[in-house]
Amino acid sequence: MTKEQIALVRKSFDRLRPLPRGAGQDFYETLFALDPSLRPLFSTDIENQGAMFVVALGLALKGLDADADVDSSLQELGRRHVLYGAKDIHFDTFREALLCMFAQRLGPDFTPETAEAWRAALDRISGVMKRAASEARG
Repeated sequence: MTKEQIALVRKSFDRLRPLPRGAGQDFYETLFALDPSLRPLFSTDIENQGAMFVVALGLALKGLDADADVDSSLQELGRRHVLYGAKDIHFDTFREALLCMFAQRLGPDFTPETAEAWRAALDRISGVMKRAASEARG
């Protein structure tokens, strides 16, 4: 990722911070609409789950500068997701749901450049998590 992409991702993410529960809930609603089979993998309290998701995403974004501490947290998260029943294909659905949520929340401010920056960020984050999940399955 370029420094410009990292800046775009962080700037757009900062716009969600005042409403983490709402953004997280929107994300999960979109995720379950894209793949209803994912619903049983999550707690029934989607409002709380959504708030935790936004916090976790914020921590992951700190690692876009290749911070080893954040990568180790993402690796642990990837291993934990195996226990929850997550599969690699779910990361793709996650990516699409997050992009849809940002498009909905940011409207015209979610420019093609911002969308591409998010794709790159999510590819990096999910790549770390997928590798750890694969090791945990193996």
